[in-house]
Amino acid sequence: MGFFLFSKEGMCNFVRMDLEFHITQSFDNDIKSLSEDRRNKITDEINLVSGSLLNGRTAFMDKASMPHIFNLKGGLDSSLYLVKVDDEKKMVVTVDDDPIFDKVSLTLFRLINDGDAEQVYKEVGEQLYKSIGLL
Repeated sequence: MGFFLFSKEGMCNFVRMDLEFHITQSFDNDIKSLSEDRRNKITDEINLVSGSLLNGRTAFMDKASMPHIFNLKGGLDSSLYLVKVDDEKKMVVTVDDDPIFDKVSLTLFRLINDGDAEQVYKEVGEQLYKSIGLL
């Protein structure tokens, strides 16, 4: 494609080719704590994985998991995923399809060490779903 969906220079919310990114302050803090070289490598992986959300989702689904099932009210399904970005890091994200505006929204919540990933995933999900009254 030849362009970055997720800026290496800074974190921001933007729309590009029907893919909308939302970066939380927690994710922004997590990625800013890394060296520039590491940030660039992780940003490249985010671009690869998120780009697949627009064409088949293969790369995304190959790296994504749902290690905890949230029993949401109204029979709703969780859109929270844990996504591997390298051997040491995973990110907690939501992926939401919006057919009305013909876009996919990717919200980046946290970038964490692999060993902490499942616990942080559960904490983020509980906080998120309780705050909107779904748990």
